[in-house]
Amino acid sequence: MTLLLAAAAGISVSNLYLAQPMIGLIGPAVGLKPGAYGLVVTLTQLGYAAGLLLLVPLGDFLENRRLMVTTVIFATLTLIATSLAHSATVFLIACSVIGLTAVNAQIVVPMAAHLALPERRGRQVGTVVSGLLTGILLSRPIASLIESVAGWRVVFMVATVVTLGMGLALWFLLPDRRPASRGHYLHVLGSLWPMLRRTPVLQRRIAYQMGLFFAFSVFWTTIPLELTRHFGFGQREIAVFSLVGAAGAFSAPIAGRLADAGRSVIGTLAAIIMVSVGLALTWAASAERGWLGIGIFALSTILLDGGVQANLAFSQKALFDLAPEHRSRMNAMFIAGAFLAAAAGSALATLAYATDGWPLVALLGVLPPCAALVFFLLGHRGHWRKTAS
Repeated sequence: MTLLLAAAAGISVSNLYLAQPMIGLIGPAVGLKPGAYGLVVTLTQLGYAAGLLLLVPLGDFLENRRLMVTTVIFATLTLIATSLAHSATVFLIACSVIGLTAVNAQIVVPMAAHLALPERRGRQVGTVVSGLLTGILLSRPIASLIESVAGWRVVFMVATVVTLGMGLALWFLLPDRRPASRGHYLHVLGSLWPMLRRTPVLQRRIAYQMGLFFAFSVFWTTIPLELTRHFGFGQREIAVFSLVGAAGAFSAPIAGRLADAGRSVIGTLAAIIMVSVGLALTWAASAERGWLGIGIFALSTILLDGGVQANLAFSQKALFDLAPEHRSRMNAMFIAGAFLAAAAGSALATLAYATDGWPLVALLGVLPPCAALVFFLLGHRGHWRKTAS
């Protein structure tokens, strides 16, 4: 069951990133002007943010399997429309709805926590988180490889078939889960801000993940530009390089086991340091050429992706242990904060790269995780004093 949920999370969120490596090809085909290409990413992310705040909280009130399959149905129909689109308006509207339905991944994660035994919750959530982030990391290279063989429309056709298959698997294999909580939709939305205000753990975990996801977005937005400009990479080489990041997927299940063993504090510290060091190393990589520079970038990728995945697993385990009846809403706010930071990171990263190349990108990317590190250390001063004594 855990592997099914991990696959569902990865497939759902992968749809969010399919268009990104193909924007230069899709734009002319649907009549987008070059200056408007960025709308593809922006509208998809805005749709995702809207889904996090408007749909994911419903997981605390509605039967979860039916909610998941309903989002899959809309995702399938939208992917079909995307593959057939010949106008910019249709394509951009479809991108928004793809983002909206991709939040199915964030309905899946709390479901995994509910199905797990308390003593195994961390590792099972970690496995599902690993599937989710593997979907993020593999979506771009797989889309690039399919496009290079069969064209961009086939990418969305393949995604349609895979998404539909996932929906059928969820419907026939997943058990019902009917939350005990009841409430009106407006009550659900109105409960978000008070919940955030009275939950310090949620506030801290959002802050940590915002810093790390900002760095994650800065790196992955600009690394294709750097590899193309200074290392002569083509689309296929970039796709292969992107697969390196999938090695970081192993960190989430490990983080889940550490969380179950009560090691979340030291594990979170290690995750934040991994991301900070990974971004710092990219500055050295940009000064090199040839295989040495590529190797340093690859090491940075593993540290960055591994740290982000580990912290995600630690954070969601900590949040899901607080109040079972609030899991979907807390997860919605947690992920919404992370993706708002990611959107800011992607916007600033392209500007930084155009201004001063990779050195400015590295500086931009390393500052937020370093700030998260300082915030973490200040917030756990009592823990370190107790440990030292």
